[in-house]
Amino acid sequence: MSMSFDKDQIRPVVPEPEYDDPKEIYAFFGLAAYSVQLLEQGILNLLVGVRISAIEGPTWGNVRDLYNEGDRKTLGQLFKALQKLVKFDTSIEEHLADALQKRNYLIHHFFVEHAKDLLSESGKRKMIDELCCIIGLFKMVDPQVDQLWHAIWGKYGFTKKRIERELKILKDKLKREEERT
Repeated sequence: MSMSFDKDQIRPVVPEPEYDDPKEIYAFFGLAAYSVQLLEQGILNLLVGVRISAIEGPTWGNVRDLYNEGDRKTLGQLFKALQKLVKFDTSIEEHLADALQKRNYLIHHFFVEHAKDLLSESGKRKMIDELCCIIGLFKMVDPQVDQLWHAIWGKYGFTKKRIERELKILKDKLKREEERT
């Protein structure tokens, strides 16, 4: 299976840092972790979609089992599994490989590499700037992956419009629950 994406749909948005709050580094780190989790879920959606497409008459049980299996895998394992099933455009494959490398650096090495930078204002600024670049990468790659899995899942009725409608229903329900408490 060959996959490509529409480059005009990619619009990464990263908040502008203020550099005046000592907690800002941790806020941007949290945003980076959140952004890569969104990407990871998109990759899982894509992997399950590709695998479900190969099953004649898939059931909800098949879908659930594939998601449960994927939830136990690391981002690297998900990416490798996808590479065995999908031929990506070179650019998206490079972006995914870069995102994986940045994710591992972020989670395993970022604060170790920047231990000294935490001691100065210029070092903290450097850390925030690097986190913004990492967030930008994740936010650039995530919509690329989303386009791919939306194309597959749309065939099963899970269109962008349906997902947005379901999200609105959920938000309305949560709002009503909050108003009752």
